[in-house]
Amino acid sequence: MPGVPSSRGCDACRQQKKKCDQLRPLCSRCARLEIPCTGSGQRRYRFLSQQPPTAASGRSSAAGSSMQPPTRAPSNQMSLDASHFISALQVTDVRFDLRIYGPFFPDLPRRLGRNKAFDASVRALAVAFPSVHTRQCTPDMYKTYGEALACLRTCLGDPATAGSVETLCAVYLTIICQGWIGRGGDFFPSHSEAIAHMLNSAAAAQNWQGQFEAEVTNTLLFIVLLESLSNHKIKLDPRLWTPSRSPAIARPARPPADAALDIECLKIPTLAAVSAYTRDVAGNLPAIKSTYDILQTDLAKMKMLLSGVSGSNIPAAASWTRARRQTGYGTLLLLGLMANWALTAFRVGDVSALMAERVSLVDEVMELAQRAVEYRPLAASAMPGFIMAAKVMTDDAVRLARLDELLALYQSDFHGSG
Repeated sequence: MPGVPSSRGCDACRQQKKKCDQLRPLCSRCARLEIPCTGSGQRRYRFLSQQPPTAASGRSSAAGSSMQPPTRAPSNQMSLDASHFISALQVTDVRFDLRIYGPFFPDLPRRLGRNKAFDASVRALAVAFPSVHTRQCTPDMYKTYGEALACLRTCLGDPATAGSVETLCAVYLTIICQGWIGRGGDFFPSHSEAIAHMLNSAAAAQNWQGQFEAEVTNTLLFIVLLESLSNHKIKLDPRLWTPSRSPAIARPARPPADAALDIECLKIPTLAAVSAYTRDVAGNLPAIKSTYDILQTDLAKMKMLLSGVSGSNIPAAASWTRARRQTGYGTLLLLGLMANWALTAFRVGDVSALMAERVSLVDEVMELAQRAVEYRPLAASAMPGFIMAAKVMTDDAVRLARLDELLALYQSDFHGSG
């Protein structure tokens, strides 16, 4: 079910099915009716069902035009899975671009056929992908998701497949599906502890080679380290981020899409150190204070980087960069809030100044979440975590009400709402 370009008219003209001349700042129709004019010139995609052609339809097409031979349908389930997943990858609108989940996603189809859990999770993700746009759940989504879980349990119980990078990818893809199709009130366990265990096993065995393995490791390390800030059951092997001890695991991946994004507190070793500090706050106050000072510099740098990709109607590549930088900025704000809380609780430094800085950090989260709305749902999918962290750090009624509004807005993107 690929995304295809839709009209670039403004929202009001599209809603009324009227032709829009896309004039700025108001199109002619909106100016005449004196109504708000938003969304003009914005590329949108509509999702269309894509079914492999049957033999009959292929013959019919061939009969109608000698220039178009019948299209051959994929010959087996693996080919179908690859075809559907590649169709999903071809959606380049940053709001629905699967690469937001990791730079290795375009490499997933070529690894099909090696691992049953991996194949089933790729199928489940491809079947669930249209729901990100339609917000409608189908029986097939739940069926393929259940099959993926069953295959994953089998592979995790088999020593021959439990430690493979494909099984690790299957866990990750299952988590993504889980977030797309779950409804409010559903309980889904976190898999971060299982991911950490698999990463640790790979670090001990040192048997993962190649760029794909490096990118999977780096992506999941970042995610798991962030969760470890609040979940102290997660323990990671330091060899995962120490090249001299485990070069096979810690080898650098391909150059990042945003090469300018060289932020100290977003690097894996720094995140690992911060995670360690949270396990013994009282014993690490000097280190937390030092990290908090670095965070001030990093926040200022990230804000400047964000300003470099601001404005409306920016190119698609710049939209991608801005969405990634927004997520990075939100991560820094989260770390800043946690460090601020620790320093305030133990009265390290000027408490009044720290409290004022916390209010500023909460306000920055709200402003960021508001700006990131345009990249919902996928490219802004990290925002709910930042919003919830800000909620914990404030008792101001007005701010709490606004944070609740933003959280409800973002949560409406998934959980089967429509």
